[in-house]
Amino acid sequence: MKQKLFTTRFKRYLAYLTLFLTPIILLFTTKIKLTEKERIEYFFQGFIKLTPIAFLINSAFNWHAENESFLYGLYAVLFINAFIGVLTHRKLKSFDIGEFFKSTLITVIVVFGVYFSLDQIDNSIPEGFLSIAFTSSVQILTLMFPLAKILRNSFILTNGKFPPEFLIEKLYNYERDGNIKEFLEIIKKEE
Repeated sequence: MKQKLFTTRFKRYLAYLTLFLTPIILLFTTKIKLTEKERIEYFFQGFIKLTPIAFLINSAFNWHAENESFLYGLYAVLFINAFIGVLTHRKLKSFDIGEFFKSTLITVIVVFGVYFSLDQIDNSIPEGFLSIAFTSSVQILTLMFPLAKILRNSFILTNGKFPPEFLIEKLYNYERDGNIKEFLEIIKKEE
């Protein structure tokens, strides 16, 4: 039943995509004879449909270029989170590939959604110390979600040996009451 529902949805989305792209395909085809008026009409339909998509893609690439160094670190953290999560769930014999992809996709969407949204606030802050402090705070906040999962899963993988139990307790306290100061003080003492 699930497979049939998926197939039906896939066919529906494919039909929508085909209808969406038809004017663009007709504009560039040489197999069908079109009048100049029809070509101009298809050009404007294609232009109207593709302009917002091109704008969004261009904006995403520009945003990525501006935040490239942080984002590469974030990609690494997300990959490590996924890898350690797989190892942990295999150890606990609770690994499910479907749940893994769902959980990873949700994590990626949440992390990028929060980071992108908070990063947009930074555009309204004048350049200077406040802007740098806000950007750093947003990046730390963004990293905390996958890092917390890495720490928890590492604790399970090492049977409670690493990271130290007091750090895990502070992490749970941070997640419960949002007091990051206590959690960061513990990390600074470790350095």
